[in-house]
Amino acid sequence: MDVWREATSNWSELCVAMGCSRTEVAGALVLTYPIQRSGAFYNSALVQNPQSLSTEKIEELYAERNLPFAIILPKLKPYAELGKSLEGRGYSAAPAWTLMTHKEWVGRGNSEVRVDEIDGDQLGEWFELNDVFPHAESYGPTRLEMIERIAKEKSAQLLLASLQGKYVGAALLFMKYQVASIHLVATLTEFRRRHVATTVTLEAIRRAGKDVAGLLWLRTRKGGTGEKVYTRIGFAPFADIQSYTKTPQYEDCNLPPK
Repeated sequence: MDVWREATSNWSELCVAMGCSRTEVAGALVLTYPIQRSGAFYNSALVQNPQSLSTEKIEELYAERNLPFAIILPKLKPYAELGKSLEGRGYSAAPAWTLMTHKEWVGRGNSEVRVDEIDGDQLGEWFELNDVFPHAESYGPTRLEMIERIAKEKSAQLLLASLQGKYVGAALLFMKYQVASIHLVATLTEFRRRHVATTVTLEAIRRAGKDVAGLLWLRTRKGGTGEKVYTRIGFAPFADIQSYTKTPQYEDCNLPPK
């Protein structure tokens, strides 16, 4: 299995469900969103074949819309020359993420944490986690609108964790064509170190397994706390994810942590 190709195809399907438009060009899936910001769920080109990639075509597509963008590729040997080429064209590398795939079922959650799937009628509770999912009104369409879209998708499951009668964490499970991915894992600050993220992620793994996912992946900041949590519950690093951009001021990594 070409893990990177399968993961990026799944990734792009999620972005489309959230409101992005997708254009297939030679070597890449180009995602555009009417928002002045680049990043994983906004304006980005996911490279799948570096040998056939046309950087010029990607630049032309975003120039037509006057949007900032990032070109995203894995830090794998076949992509090394492309990374050097982009740097030669004036792109800079943003801090790396890591793509992890689930290998084995290990780890235990907090039995006191309850995890339930919610529907569109309960999105208010989702966004009560306001120190985790701040609204970015200045960017036009908000995260709320994106989540409202995904809540209508049969391929997505919004998971909300509660502890002692309070909503304390969340995650998004997306599955299509037997490839599943976990996104937006978060815990309220005051409830961290109580295995909330572990518990909600384990529930997402269980649900993906129930639907017989052939590949389960997620991405997390390289070297961050999340990487340690996911390793303890059976994920293993597949490859670093490198984003190249000429507009670092518009990158997600330069915004306050979510």
